[in-house]
Amino acid sequence: MMRTKTYASTDFYLSAYLKAKGLKLLDVERDGRRATFIFEDREDRRELIKGFYNDGTVQINAFKNAIQDLKAATYNL
Repeated sequence: MMRTKTYASTDFYLSAYLKAKGLKLLDVERDGRRATFIFEDREDRRELIKGFYNDGTVQINAFKNAIQDLKAATYNL
């Protein structure tokens, strides 16, 4: 059985950006007030992160929806 590669981030807005760009959220782990977002990794993930830190763009509705989804996932654990 092949194991899914994952990527973890504690940066809320980076995580929202990655989700808006299509990375699949697999899990959210809580440690007190800190949340770690676990994504299914993709080959282009590093490029997406570079884009985030270099004025990358994303559709505003996708970003807004990703923020709402991450907040819901964080607070509904």
